[in-house]
Amino acid sequence: MAEAANVRQNLQNVPSIFEISAAETLDNLIYPALSKVFDYFGLRLDFKLWGNIRVREELSPLVTWILQYLYLRKRASSFGESFYGLQRTASATGELLNRRQQFSSATLLTLLPYVERKLRTRSAQHDDTYAWESQLIKLFHVYNASKAVHTFLYLIKYAVSHSPIFRALHLTLRYPSEPPKEDKWTFIFLKMLEVLAFFLQFIQWWYSNDQRRKVGGTLQNPQPMQEQELKESEPQKGECPVCLMKLQTATACAVSGYVYCWKCIVTHLKEHGNCPVTKYPITIDDLVRIYET
Repeated sequence: MAEAANVRQNLQNVPSIFEISAAETLDNLIYPALSKVFDYFGLRLDFKLWGNIRVREELSPLVTWILQYLYLRKRASSFGESFYGLQRTASATGELLNRRQQFSSATLLTLLPYVERKLRTRSAQHDDTYAWESQLIKLFHVYNASKAVHTFLYLIKYAVSHSPIFRALHLTLRYPSEPPKEDKWTFIFLKMLEVLAFFLQFIQWWYSNDQRRKVGGTLQNPQPMQEQELKESEPQKGECPVCLMKLQTATACAVSGYVYCWKCIVTHLKEHGNCPVTKYPITIDDLVRIYET
């Protein structure tokens, strides 16, 4: 009877894969959402490091790391895991994280999404990527495949951790057996940070691809072109403004409304990242294929 009760309690302490996925989704929102906010206000790291070496980098990865480390230190869980009432514990002993595991967990939570996003952005905008960048992208594909396998094994109760990262750190996710011991001001501060989750989800909604086409896609509309400048760059009807030939595989830019050949606009976008006529910044998601009826 006692053993059966103990087994039943252990099973109840194991979160479902849906709760784990929801926590990971919330964690993955932090970096891109903060990037949008900091870019809007023009906040970046910009300082002289040594000699002629100057550091110009985003501020959002540093803030993301501090936020994750704070939650791992106080609640033994990431921001998203704490929001869904989960806690990281040692797989073998069930103990909470030590200082080394807290630091490594916060670093991996911040570094992996940051590096992957940087590599994919550079690969989409440039053809001349380095060989090591291509190899890193392949490694991320391998990691994602390995994570899918771990998730399946966790789903069928064959593995104690849902991720290769958790397995490497000898960690697993559990429901806490008792609420975290925090002083009043720490509790209030962390609760206020959790309200940030709704703001992050709003930022993600605002910048989603479908919504960008409805409301314009940016928090600040670009300045209109001067009429004289617009007339000088106006293409002839039925011609591509880039190659000045008849349109082939007509593709419209949702930001400016101009129509280009698919090959021409994609090639231009990889090199310049803007609309060839209006010079408004655009991405591959702003291109819409036009089909004849």
